[in-house]
Amino acid sequence: MSEPLNVLMVEDSEIDAMLVIRELRRGGFNPIWQRVETVEELHTALNSRTWDVIISDYRLPGFNAPMALEVAKQSQKDIPFILVSGTIGEVSAVEMMKAGAHDYVMKDNLSRLPVAVRRELRDTQVRAERQQAQNLLQTLASNIPGIIYSFVHHFDGSIVFEYISLGCLDLLELTPDQILSDASLCFAQIHIDDRAGCYTAAKQSAQTLKPFSYEWRLVTPSGKLKWVQASARSECRKNKDIVWHGVLLDVSDRKQAQELIIHNALHDPLTDLPNRTLLVERLELSINRAKRIETYRYAVLFLDLDRFKVINDSLGHLAGDQLLKSIAQKLKTHLREIDLVARIGGDEFVILLEDISGMEKAIQITERILKDFQTPLILNDSEVVISTSIGIVLGTKNYSHASDLLRDADIAMYRAKSQDRSSYKIFDIEMHTQAVNRLTLETDIRKALEREEFVIYYQPIVDILGDASGEPSQQVSRELQLQGVRLIGFEALVRWQHPTRGLILPEEFIPVAEETGLIVQIDRWMFYKACQQLANWKTKFASHFPLKMSINLSAQNIRQASLIDDIDQTLAQTGLEGDSIALEITESMLIDNISQTIDLLTQLKDRKIQISIDDFGSGYSSLNYLHRLPADNLKIDRSFVSQMQEGNRNYQVVSTIIALSNQLGLAVIAEGIETPQQLQWLQELGCEFGQGYVFSKPLRHETAEVLLASQIMYLSSGEDGNRCTN
Repeated sequence: MSEPLNVLMVEDSEIDAMLVIRELRRGGFNPIWQRVETVEELHTALNSRTWDVIISDYRLPGFNAPMALEVAKQSQKDIPFILVSGTIGEVSAVEMMKAGAHDYVMKDNLSRLPVAVRRELRDTQVRAERQQAQNLLQTLASNIPGIIYSFVHHFDGSIVFEYISLGCLDLLELTPDQILSDASLCFAQIHIDDRAGCYTAAKQSAQTLKPFSYEWRLVTPSGKLKWVQASARSECRKNKDIVWHGVLLDVSDRKQAQELIIHNALHDPLTDLPNRTLLVERLELSINRAKRIETYRYAVLFLDLDRFKVINDSLGHLAGDQLLKSIAQKLKTHLREIDLVARIGGDEFVILLEDISGMEKAIQITERILKDFQTPLILNDSEVVISTSIGIVLGTKNYSHASDLLRDADIAMYRAKSQDRSSYKIFDIEMHTQAVNRLTLETDIRKALEREEFVIYYQPIVDILGDASGEPSQQVSRELQLQGVRLIGFEALVRWQHPTRGLILPEEFIPVAEETGLIVQIDRWMFYKACQQLANWKTKFASHFPLKMSINLSAQNIRQASLIDDIDQTLAQTGLEGDSIALEITESMLIDNISQTIDLLTQLKDRKIQISIDDFGSGYSSLNYLHRLPADNLKIDRSFVSQMQEGNRNYQVVSTIIALSNQLGLAVIAEGIETPQQLQWLQELGCEFGQGYVFSKPLRHETAEVLLASQIMYLSSGEDGNRCTN
């Protein structure tokens, strides 16, 4: 198949033109051609269409090949120009080639013309592709956020740029001509602190001829500070000159992004204080420094805000966030440049005091912080006073890990919080021993749940306003003595039968169980076991008198979404009705979410379960919403009963609670009755029910059954057994 070819022919002879066309056809071309004889015709033809080749005779009347070549060059079109002549000499042919002609063919050897045309077409395509690539490179060089460059480092030390792209206008605020004429203008912008490193890296690259890559800061003529990255290759010429070809990129945005990423990784997003990661790094530096320098001392202060949750819940999380920001700024005012304050948790802050004289300095700063915290903060147009508890650890060379420092400071902080708000404690080794014991206790509690080591003791609850004039009932055992009073139920009390430590009372393990959340499992187990025991007793004794079981609920259990379902399931499994159960809820638990609490208690009342408010009067005052609670009983805290003296303050408190319960239609149960005198005063004040050592200690279920049997005997003797709790 013939190859299309657009031919523009400069020829005055029609016959010679046809000979050329014939030869091209023989060579495999399908020429589309036009013949011109003058300058004007050539101009017109060049502008009329695209030509693949120009074939020109050397001499025409009033026109010649050199003139035609000049017109072709002026058109700035890369069209192969081939001279075809029968009279041109070798000298003229060489001059034409020097002027820009691509080839020449003698008319007596036209068979060579197709080969020459095909070669020149191929070369033209290569030139076009090269030009296209060069144009693309120039476009890219003009648009990248940097510079493409080439410079020579002469053997004598001088530097001359051979090429630099237009990117230098933006990056260096210099024109290419300025840099090409004076290379020092470019290198003078390297930041003075980065020059040594940059030159050293360049020298090493030049010596090894390995790729050069380095980042440095530069300062532009306008004073802007920029980060740049150079990537280049060097080559050594025979004359020992080093030629560098490379790219200089503006990486300021990337550097800023990296710095921001690093900053965010090491700082708290809310307060912008250092976070735990950065704190640990600084602590480890202090630990190592203390091991190297005998006189170096440092201290760690662990701060926890008191009652932050109350403020956060009452004023809202936005106010809580603002409070934390204010606290962060407040703490920074007490520190030196070498010190550090970090936020490591919700309302937990840690201060590292570097290079201090001793514990006295740490205490001095701590006391200043505590005093400053007494100044109210303004949140939501309200004055808020927030206090903090602080634990202090003096760093010594004995510490090897940051985690140990934080652990000990945390232990001291919790000791301060447990003893007095807005105070500090200094860590000592005894605190660590106690913390280890506490951890051991927590582990043992988990095992106790798995091994069913918990047991329930039952303390009788009696009717103290019944007929107490009769003779005391027979002594059932040495653990109990009921003096003419009527048993109406029991309070279930958990005990821990430890395999090595023996019987452990709740005061020792319940606080740990509450902190760890294990109290929920203990409560569930206890509720089921107590209900199961009550069901067994009802089977044996229910025909003789009603019997109720009073069971404590923890705050964490109340917040369990499954509480009602768990209670329903247990009652169904044990066959008990709700009216056989009284649930005891401490007064302080009621204030967390009064609406939610009322809704929960209402659901319990729908199941005829009684509600007793335990330890009434010992916690937050609930008088303002007590009338809203669907409660049945108030339990007077043992602290009031044990301190009763006729006419004293505790006596008046008990009297007020009993009067209040009468007004609200609630029954009153006094806890901790230990003496006949206390019992008498309570009876005189009209307290209906009571429990305590004056009647009985908490009993194992076997002893409680003996007590129930004795009550049956007591009732059978003719006493009235109809009183019970509401």
